[in-house]
Amino acid sequence: MSEAVESPDATSPSVSVGELGESAALQAIFPLLPGAPSTVLGPGDDAAIISLSEAQVVISCDMMMEGPDFRLDWSTPVMVGRKAIASNAADIAAMGAHVVTYEIAVATPAHTPMSTLLDLARGFAQGISELTPEASIAGGDLSRAPVLSLAVTVLGDMRGRAPVTRSGAQPGDVMAVGGPLGLSAAGLRLLLGAGDDSRQIAQLVAENELVHQHLAPQAPIALGPIAAEAGAHAMMDISDGLVLDATRMARASGVDIELDIDTLSTVIAAYPGVTLEDALFGGEDHSFLVAFPSHQSIPEGFTPIGVVTRASTAPEVTVPGRDISHERGGWDPFSPATAT
Repeated sequence: MSEAVESPDATSPSVSVGELGESAALQAIFPLLPGAPSTVLGPGDDAAIISLSEAQVVISCDMMMEGPDFRLDWSTPVMVGRKAIASNAADIAAMGAHVVTYEIAVATPAHTPMSTLLDLARGFAQGISELTPEASIAGGDLSRAPVLSLAVTVLGDMRGRAPVTRSGAQPGDVMAVGGPLGLSAAGLRLLLGAGDDSRQIAQLVAENELVHQHLAPQAPIALGPIAAEAGAHAMMDISDGLVLDATRMARASGVDIELDIDTLSTVIAAYPGVTLEDALFGGEDHSFLVAFPSHQSIPEGFTPIGVVTRASTAPEVTVPGRDISHERGGWDPFSPATAT
């Protein structure tokens, strides 16, 4: 009779995903992930079952690829996992909804240390605990790929409210931002400036607030539903840059939007190292751009930064005397920019 082969220890730093295998790897990851009362059937079956309060479900998905979306010589796997949660939660919150659950698919080279996947899972759990504490991870998939890759699908619940879309901005609305502007872009610039200096990169990652906002954004997720409750006409997640996303809102709503440079300068004044260019054209802070009715009080956490000036058949985003809606800037995964 042959002797039983002892399974590798998933927590050992020397064990790779390939050595452990899919089933054992998933069994090591699942206990790290949060559950929630809304999860009727969680990870481990062919599909998950989620209980929602109504028939309208908000759904979004996003991908993160090693190279264009994150670099493991900058980010720890915990940071990557947390960033994946922040970027996806912001899309749901930007509709005024509450995140209910996530489905996360991970693909990675077979030689990847299992400790990397465990830390990735800890990052997912950390992001959920900090940003969407009522949510859970319902399941996902684990597969093989040339580089570490994540695909996240997130579900949200409107809780009986109508969704806030990007197409509802009206002339006279006050444009406001909830959360920081330009911090992530400034952090990226510092990392790029460090080049291949690993010691400088490590110091920036450990100590610099701007770099931390780029690698593990402190997205103000709770402000999305707050804006919806306050009567917002339009809202969107500022993931690709203020000007680029404001232009998308302007075009969807058929309006012109004018931004106030003096107010924007005040918003970024509290963060040394952040420039007006960062605030206008940087992305990945995952703050919220909102059009509030002019008669409505602006909720705490939001700062007015402009106004919807008029209806338009050729929508523009302007600063006084200048159309900036066609200026180059913002995140484009197919641009030749350096990977972030």
